[in-house]
Amino acid sequence: MRPPVTLPWCALLMACAIPALAGEVYEPARGSPLRASILDAARPTFEQEVGAPVEFVINTLNVMDEWAYGDVQLQRPGGTPIDWSHTKFAEDMAQGMLETGHNLFLLHESGGSWTLIEYAIGPTDVAWDWWRQQRGLPAELFDASSADFPPVATSPRPQSGN
Repeated sequence: MRPPVTLPWCALLMACAIPALAGEVYEPARGSPLRASILDAARPTFEQEVGAPVEFVINTLNVMDEWAYGDVQLQRPGGTPIDWSHTKFAEDMAQGMLETGHNLFLLHESGGSWTLIEYAIGPTDVAWDWWRQQRGLPAELFDASSADFPPVATSPRPQSGN
């Protein structure tokens, strides 16, 4: 005889089966079609920038509504490191102006497909903060806190004195 399914178990099963609620930031599950479609949308630009092929090692991959943010390391298939001295970023790397462990992207979903909106290869500053401010996105999408990066307040434009 099987034990009865209780309400707490039903709630847990429902929470695992239902996509995140609107406005909630979450990481798509490994192997999920959503995760694959996001990474596949970002990959061609990074391959164009550093030479194909590339694999991503995920530092952060977050989704909220129709937005996706990624912070990834780039490598060749099978885990071979990228030789940055053979890319257009060689001089930046030699001068210490490239943080190769962090490559960022922001995608927007519309009509069932993801489009790359912004990206940064090896930024040495907080490149995503401008993206956040321009689009009114919460810092949590970028794996940060709104306490550290408060929402941008919109204020009315000043009127002329005439």
